[in-house]
Amino acid sequence: MRFLSRAVAVAVIVIVVGGAALLLRSKMPATSVGGKCTAWALFRDASRLAVGSPVRISGVQIGEITKLTVSGGDFARVDMALQDGLDLPQEAWITKRAESAFGDSYLEIIPTVEEAGAPSGRKLQCGGQIIHVQEGSSTDTVLRTIARTIPKIDRGLDTVHDFAINGRTWASGPLRDRIEEVDRWLAEGHIDKPIAAADTAFEGFEARTQRAADAIHDARPKVASRLDSFNRGVLNARTQMREFKKSMQDGLQAARTGMDRIDKPVQQATDIMVAINEGSGADWKGKLGRLVNNPELADSIEDTTESLAEGAHGLNKFHSWLGARFEYYWYTKSPRAYATAELRSRDDKFYLIEVERGPLGDLPRDEISDVLDSSSFTKTTTISDKLRFTAQFGKTFGRLQLRGGVKESTPGFGADYILGDNELRLSTDVFGSFTQVPRLKVAAALRVFRGIYILAGVDDALNSPGYLPIENGNTDVPIEFNSVRYGRDYFMGATLQFTDADLATLIRVFGTLIVGLLL
Repeated sequence: MRFLSRAVAVAVIVIVVGGAALLLRSKMPATSVGGKCTAWALFRDASRLAVGSPVRISGVQIGEITKLTVSGGDFARVDMALQDGLDLPQEAWITKRAESAFGDSYLEIIPTVEEAGAPSGRKLQCGGQIIHVQEGSSTDTVLRTIARTIPKIDRGLDTVHDFAINGRTWASGPLRDRIEEVDRWLAEGHIDKPIAAADTAFEGFEARTQRAADAIHDARPKVASRLDSFNRGVLNARTQMREFKKSMQDGLQAARTGMDRIDKPVQQATDIMVAINEGSGADWKGKLGRLVNNPELADSIEDTTESLAEGAHGLNKFHSWLGARFEYYWYTKSPRAYATAELRSRDDKFYLIEVERGPLGDLPRDEISDVLDSSSFTKTTTISDKLRFTAQFGKTFGRLQLRGGVKESTPGFGADYILGDNELRLSTDVFGSFTQVPRLKVAAALRVFRGIYILAGVDDALNSPGYLPIENGNTDVPIEFNSVRYGRDYFMGATLQFTDADLATLIRVFGTLIVGLLL
């Protein structure tokens, strides 16, 4: 009986537990996410994918992998069971992603986003292939990439090693010889003379600056008297401007009174114009009215007026820049003065005109003559005291300006590069010279205040410097100099540049002051 009671108790417990399990199982949702809709895709690398791995969209599971097979020998076919009613586009992407470094991977479907208002594209059919596959990286792929890269690194290290060995050989051989040659060249004093000449030049520059400072100090009383005179001129100008204002007011008042008096004549003229227009009165008035109302005449007058307006508008685009440039050359110790004008008819085209006055004058003229009772010849070079001129046409390309034509009375061309709001100008010119090598002039101009620039550069940079002796001609001693330096020389100077608006302002302001001082 005791055994029977225990058996009945165990049977009751089993029945209760089984019933509870069946009840819980009926209340739980289905664990299978995939539905009747299937799809498949081809991957080159399906490692760490397994049957039952999830398929997700934006992190939400919408299916699972049902089958993994090899297709064509190079691809892995992955079959999936997806939920019904997903409505995926044909252009959707699928990629493989990993939840952790050592766990299985899952598949992520990335639907394409259609633009607002665009027609709907084709949809992915159940059982169809997802064509767009984005292969994800894997440990095996990374290791294969490292394995392919290591030989290249080895070859690079071998190249660096060979370069180091060759560099050491070159440093202990040719480089050492070059250093010894440079040391011998410096020991022979090739650089001492230029340094001594530069020191002497700087001493002369310091002496000249001291003389300039002394001259400024001595001129202080004169400057004060000039300022007092200028102040008196300004006061006189202000007084005359007040008187002019008063006379202008009186004149305008008188003009207003006169205009009040002409109201009646104006009314009479209006009546006459009406009579002419309507053709009333004498016969000549009717003819004049018909002529005034003639549309062909009005169209001709309108066309002529428009042509004159277009011509005036074209002249309004024409701008000019006038200025002066002064350059002082270091070795020849000679100044050069330029009068410049830059004319622009359009925004991208301009004309450059310069007139230069310097110690070399016009271009040298060579003459060769026979020597009596000798097979040799005499070469005579004549330098005339004339001006040199520049006339070039240019075009602008952004900050770069290219120009060509005549430069200092010889064929030449040049280029300018402008930085900032015309604050720094870099210029290069190539034109004729004494030698077969063309003359290259490079300069930089920096604006310090409105139209005032300071400049420096090198002239005839491609030719080595030298001196050309001048023999006595018809006079015992040459009038200007005994020798002419040619070749490379350095210069510095300043430029004063005015636009047409600046010139108009200067004429209005200083013209008033000058008239005030004279009156």
